[in-house]
Formats: sequence, C-alpha cells, structure tokens
Amino acid sequence: MVLRRIWSSVALVLVIMSLAGCMHLSEKADLKAVEGRADLTGLFASGHELSSLGGVWEFYSHRLIEPGADWNSHNKQLVQVPGSWNSYKSENDLHDGQGYGTYRLQFTTTLDQDILALRVPNVFSSYKLWVDGKLLAERGQVGQSREEAVPEQYPGLVMFVNDREEHELVIQIANYHHRKGGIWVDFLIGGSEEIMRYQTMDTVNHMIIFGSLAMVGFYHLGLYALRRQEKFTLYFGLLCLLVGMRMIVTGNAYLMQWFPSISWETGMKMEYSAFALSALSSYLYVYYLFPKESSTRFLKWLIGCAVLLCSTVLFSSALLYTRLLPVFQLLVVFVSLYILYVLLQAVRNKRAGAVYVLIGITVFVLTILNDMAFYNEWSKVSDLVPVGLFFVIMMQSFIISTRFSNALSRVEHVSAEVKSLNASLEERIVERTEELQASHAKLEKTHQELEKMETSRTRLLSNISHDLRTPMTLIQGYLEAMQDGVVTEPEQRDRYVRMMLSKVGGLNRLIHELFELSKFEAGVVQFHKEQLTLAKWIDELVELYQLDVESRGIGFECSVLLEQQDHTADSEHILLLLDRFRMEQVMSNLIYNALGHMQDRGTLQLSFQYAAEQSSLIVGVQDTGPGIPEEDVPHIFERFFSTGRHAGNRQGSGIGLAIVKEIIDAHDGVISVESTMGVGTKFVIELPAAEWMSI
Repeated sequence: MVLRRIWSSVALVLVIMSLAGCMHLSEKADLKAVEGRADLTGLFASGHELSSLGGVWEFYSHRLIEPGADWNSHNKQLVQVPGSWNSYKSENDLHDGQGYGTYRLQFTTTLDQDILALRVPNVFSSYKLWVDGKLLAERGQVGQSREEAVPEQYPGLVMFVNDREEHELVIQIANYHHRKGGIWVDFLIGGSEEIMRYQTMDTVNHMIIFGSLAMVGFYHLGLYALRRQEKFTLYFGLLCLLVGMRMIVTGNAYLMQWFPSISWETGMKMEYSAFALSALSSYLYVYYLFPKESSTRFLKWLIGCAVLLCSTVLFSSALLYTRLLPVFQLLVVFVSLYILYVLLQAVRNKRAGAVYVLIGITVFVLTILNDMAFYNEWSKVSDLVPVGLFFVIMMQSFIISTRFSNALSRVEHVSAEVKSLNASLEERIVERTEELQASHAKLEKTHQELEKMETSRTRLLSNISHDLRTPMTLIQGYLEAMQDGVVTEPEQRDRYVRMMLSKVGGLNRLIHELFELSKFEAGVVQFHKEQLTLAKWIDELVELYQLDVESRGIGFECSVLLEQQDHTADSEHILLLLDRFRMEQVMSNLIYNALGHMQDRGTLQLSFQYAAEQSSLIVGVQDTGPGIPEEDVPHIFERFFSTGRHAGNRQGSGIGLAIVKEIIDAHDGVISVESTMGVGTKFVIELPAAEWMSI
C-alpha cells in the first residue's frame, strides 16, 4: 500500500513537470540557425508549431549597431545562442560577462500567417530589440558603461507583421550588473495565437505551483501557531514560502511584472537571499523532525553561513554576490548531502515517517542539482525546484496521515488494555458498573431529548412570535396613520388597505400551515389515496407547472428512466398509490421553493426513475440555484428552520418542508436533499411503486 501511494505521487509530479510541454516545439534540425541565418519555412508549413531560434547567430562585440547599418563594415563573430558571453572565447573581452554587443539573425518564413510572435526570454541585463527595422521591445537601458546601463529583466512577447519572406532580428545587449551577460535561454517563434497559448499555459503551470506552495506554507505556519511543540511545521512552512518567493522573482519574474516599482536589484537580492535561507529552513525542518539524528553544531555553523551570505547580498552590489553563486551552490549541495545522511540514519533507526521524508528530499535534491546545472549552462531545463518541493509536500501529507494512524493504533491498544482490565474485576463490580452505565446512558438520552424539545419549543415560539409580530406591527402602523389623518386621499387609503389585506393574508397562510402541521403531527389528517399510472401523474405535473416555470425565464426539463428486466417497461405500466391533492401540495412546495432561489436562464429538472428490484419510484426536483450550505442540510426539514442561502432574508414561514416530509412519510416514502454551493439543489423522493403487465 505504501509503495503504491509513493508511486502514485511520483506519477503526479511527472505529470506536473510535463504540463509545460503541452505546446509542441519543433525539433527539426534544418530549423536551427546556421551562420546567422535560419530557414523557418518548414515550420509554418507543418501547421501550428513553435520553434526555438537557437543555433549560430552573428555577434558584434563592443558594438551597438542599429538596423540599416552597413553590417559588412563591422567585425562579426559567429556564436552559439543560447549561451552567455562568459562561454565565448577570451579574445572577445567578454569572458567576465561585462560589456555590450549586438546580435543579429536573419530568418526566412512563408506568408501563411499574417502575424508572427517572438517570446523573448530573460536577457542579462538590458536590451533593445528590433524586427525588420522596427523597435519592438526594450528592457532597462542599454549603455556602454555601468553608469549608462540600467538593468531590468522579465520575459516578453513581441508581435510583428509577416509581410515579407526575409526578416531581420537585431538585439543590442548591455550587462554591467550580473556575473553573466548575453542570451541564456532560447527565443521562441511561431504564430501569435500559438505563442500566446504557450505563454498562458506556462503562466498557469507556474501559478498553480506557486499558489500551492503559498497555501501549504501559510497552512503550516497556522499549524505552528496552534501547536508550538511541532516546530518542524514552522520551518517547512517557511521553506515553502521561500521557494515560492524565489519562484516569482526568477524565470518569468512575475513579482516585477505585478509591481513594476520593484527594482531589478531588489529582485536579485530576494532571489539570492531566498536561496541561502532555503538551505537553512530545509535543515531546520529535518532537525526538528528527527532531532536525535541531527547535529546542533552543524546547525550553528549553517546559521552563521546563512547570515554571512544574506548580509553579503543585502549590503553589496549584484555584480559581487552573483559572482559568489558557486559559494551558494556549494553550501546548498553540502547541506543537501548532510540532510540525506541524517535521513538515512533516521530510516535505519526506524523513525516514523523517515522513509517518506527521505524519498521526498531525494527528489527535491535532484531538482536542486538540475537547476544548478541550468545556471551553470550544463542543462536547458530550469525551475524544477518548486516541483521537487511539491513532491516533498505530498510526502509530508503521508507523514501526517501516518502519525494519525499511529495515534489511532495507540488509542485502540490502550482501549484493549482497559477492556481486559475491566474484564478481570469482580463480578459484582462489573454488574454495578453496567447498571451505572445503563442509568447514565438513559439519563443522557433523556437529557438530550429534553434539550432537543426545549430548543424546538424555543425556536417555535420565537419564530411564531416573529412571524406574527412583524405583520401585526405593520398593520398597526397603517391603521394609526389612517386614524391620525396622515392618510387622507382615497387612492392612498386604498393602497394602505391593500397592504393590510396582504399582511392579513400572510397571517392566514401562517395560521393555516400551523394548523396543517399540527394535524399531521396529531395523526388526524385523512388521506384519500387512489391508483394512477406514472404516465398520467407526469402529464398532470407537466401541465400544471411547465408553462408557469418557463414564463419566469427558467428552463423546464422532465426525464424518465425505467429499469428493464426480462421485458420492456414503460410509464403506462407503473402504478402508484397517491393522494393526488397532497402530492400536488408536495410538488408545488418543492418547485416554487426552487424557483424562488433561481436566476433567469436557469434550469428546473424533474426526473422519474423506476427501480424494479426495490419496487420504488425515485422522483428528483433539481434546480440550478445557489445551493444550501452544508451545515444547514441536516436541519432543512425542521419546523421554522430558515436556511442560510437566504442570506439573512427569511422567505416563507419555514413550515412548508416540514409539511412535505409529513406527507411523504404518510405515503411510506422517504425524502432527502443533495446540494452543492454554487451548483444547485436536488430534492429526492422515494415512493412505493409497482409494475403491472397488460394481457
């Protein structure tokens, strides 16, 4: 069972990791750029497809050249894109990542699509981009010195008209603020719709993971606030929030897109600080989860390293602390290896949940190593750390369930021991104890019944007094107004009389319903049942309610489902024994109650299902209203109960459904309710029915 759950979790993580690949990227070798040119005619001829613009581009080191210049008059190099300047040959004087230059790529397309789009990745650390001589994108400020250049980074989309077969892409880039400069990640090109769909899917995937990390993080902080003894929940929550924070300042840099006032430098400080603090939070999580296997001395050393690195990040420039990335990575690798060692010790000592944590942390460490490889340009797959932590979260849920199961087992064990101890007592004590328990249970039951009766009586008196007092107060006000001469005109007097008659009518209905309910409870109501076929009853209901329902702008549907055994059944051969007047009272109450909570363009559905094996007819009245709150469902058939879906505005007397239940009970039937907030409510009635065969 444990292995099955683990493999299910692995499969789920693999699905999440593959979501970003839902859009198809072309892998055709002939689409790669060669010597500054790319032939993309095969891409658009093959349908809705995206392609990277990776390959060999033209590069002009220490030149800021704009479109239209004489390119042959400048010295060019052919460089691999994507790839940072640091990976270029040393004679370019860009091996330290600092400087500026111009990239140029010419590409050929077909005229099948009117609008093409480029997805521009993060370019370090400022750039200007032209397509066919038009300036279409700019991040930060490109300059020839640190004073002139202004860094800024987050991906963007560029649209351009595909009105020619030959296109020219020119990008000026400057970097004086980061350890690496140039283009690290592929450009993507395709139709505008395909690029937008890719961007949307990428954003959705990242937001799902970020939202999950944020919710789980705050959830564990809440657990710690409620139970301070479980300190590992605090640091696990902080780890989720730190990884989530780093996620929204790297890659797509959502935080800078949401809040443009946040500077590039601030985003970099958040990224590197979160990197160092994540290592500390990871170890603290394991430290408090398995304290006997963890080292306090190692914790003190790690806190010192984290404080030193964070201080360096906060009080130095990005150029300095980004060059310290190998130090950050070395710290994270060392901490990860030590955590794995601690977990192996915990597994060997058979600590509860150690296997789950070991599996989750192992996957987490692998994703960390993958992201390190990406930032060192050894891999093209990035941002897998949030996915790895998502897997740890699932392992954490297994730990919680395991602890709950163990606690329950201990409770059952203690209960068994107590039971065995009680069985060994003297017979007289056992008998006396049983008598006391029986008396206690009887008294408790009696007490509960009295409480229920008192609650019901209080609610009944309160609701009756409210429903009587409100209209009586209004009628008294109308009469006093007429007596004091406030109402003098005949038209106004008639209007007040009509309002009073309306209130009196409401009081009469309330008194009638109370009288009806009291007769039902006293068992003095006479039922006049008669046999009728299901088909006839359905025809009567459709005739009574369809026109009225549809006149309110509500759709009306009626469906019949009949089980078949060894012959064909139809509604003409299904017999019911009903009091037609009382059942009309039931259906009217349910239908108009549903209509009172539905908006225009909703649907009211009546369904009839004959279950041959149970000899019963199941009737459903389903609406598309706001639904009934879950906590109100058990009380829906109680007298004077007003469900919360009225949002504080009571409608009706609250007796109708109680009368409905009494009528259904008198027909040896059962009524229940199913409701989902925001979807609708369904009342289900099960009535006795029989099938007869014509000769």
